[in-house]
Amino acid sequence: MNIVIAGGGVAGITAAEAAHLADPRANITIFSQEREALYFRPRLPEIVSGKVTADKIAVHPPEWYREKKLELRLGESLAQVSLADKEIRGSLGSRQTFDRLLLATGAESFRPPLPGANLKGVFAIRRLNDAINLFYEAGRASEAVLVGSGLLGLEIGHALTLKGLKVHVLERSDRVLPRQTTPKSGAKLGEALTKMGFSIHLRQEADRAYGTERLDGVTLKSGEGIPAQILILATGITPNLDLAKALGIKTDRAIIVDEYLATSAPEVYAAGDCAQTLDGFTGLWTVSRLQGLVAGANLVAKDPGSRQVYKAQPPSSVLKVAGIDLIAAGNIDPDNKLLGLEAEDGGSYRKLVLNPDGLLVGFTSLGTTKGNLELTGALARKIIPESLRADLGRIDFDFARIKELPPVN
Repeated sequence: MNIVIAGGGVAGITAAEAAHLADPRANITIFSQEREALYFRPRLPEIVSGKVTADKIAVHPPEWYREKKLELRLGESLAQVSLADKEIRGSLGSRQTFDRLLLATGAESFRPPLPGANLKGVFAIRRLNDAINLFYEAGRASEAVLVGSGLLGLEIGHALTLKGLKVHVLERSDRVLPRQTTPKSGAKLGEALTKMGFSIHLRQEADRAYGTERLDGVTLKSGEGIPAQILILATGITPNLDLAKALGIKTDRAIIVDEYLATSAPEVYAAGDCAQTLDGFTGLWTVSRLQGLVAGANLVAKDPGSRQVYKAQPPSSVLKVAGIDLIAAGNIDPDNKLLGLEAEDGGSYRKLVLNPDGLLVGFTSLGTTKGNLELTGALARKIIPESLRADLGRIDFDFARIKELPPVN
């Protein structure tokens, strides 16, 4: 069986490994637009800070691909695909046929239409080269502006503070990290970041970047000006859908897939940041890897009935900034529409979210890691009895009591 995978990110490489494991005789070719083999994208902030070099964040050594008999074509994307003839042409001129195709084309950083965004010193960190270039640029800068306060953005900002820069965070919401915090935890997180050298600007948006050839600063919509030599655009990602659309495959926010991760085109699957499952789209590394495992097995399945079903896991996000412990998993109900069991003590805060049936559907914790393992295991699987709910309001709650609860039938 001939398998072609478009994309060498975590979804594509994980799928290739899973396909090889399920059928060692399959011929598997991976086309990757990037010139570097798979690296651990969540560690890009460490490249920016200078803590590690590029070779240290590679997921697999070169010999791993040879051992798995995976043909990895770096720096080459799919230029043309014929679904009728089941033939592809690579951007460097290679041609080959396929039996099944996986679209794992990933996503790009969303770049808002900000005047001046073409100046030197403006970055959207998505790839290894972006992080390397920012490392060198930061060496001659003293202040930076971060547009958006998502996880990767804050981690990049922290990396810049470690290099001695003052980092201004522009967040149009009423708190930092609004998708992973509640009003209380967002306020506490903002205080902690301020102590680390961040300057937080809430309910503020960038109006334009100014300078001649190189960035000199950012003007806010309020009229305030912030001098800066670096501007980081951390405003989310946009799935790469050009290939899917060219093939007539159904898309929405991303490529629409069914429970098997199959697209609307026969023998074509999709996984990772470019895929939209029945549960939506997350853009998380852990989700992409899980989808890659399922898609890879299904790519070499002998018949449709033997395919694996993709079962989405509650999304979990962790902020990796020294001195700050933050996790948000599942539905943390930031608008307080469900039952929230909150506990706080000094700099620590925890919230458990229960649906009307008493089922744990999400939790967030800041300033402490206690209970994270037990809650992650219990998430969407355990009932929280009313007898425990009063005790859960204590920050020192014994989470072994939750671990021992029987599973939901």
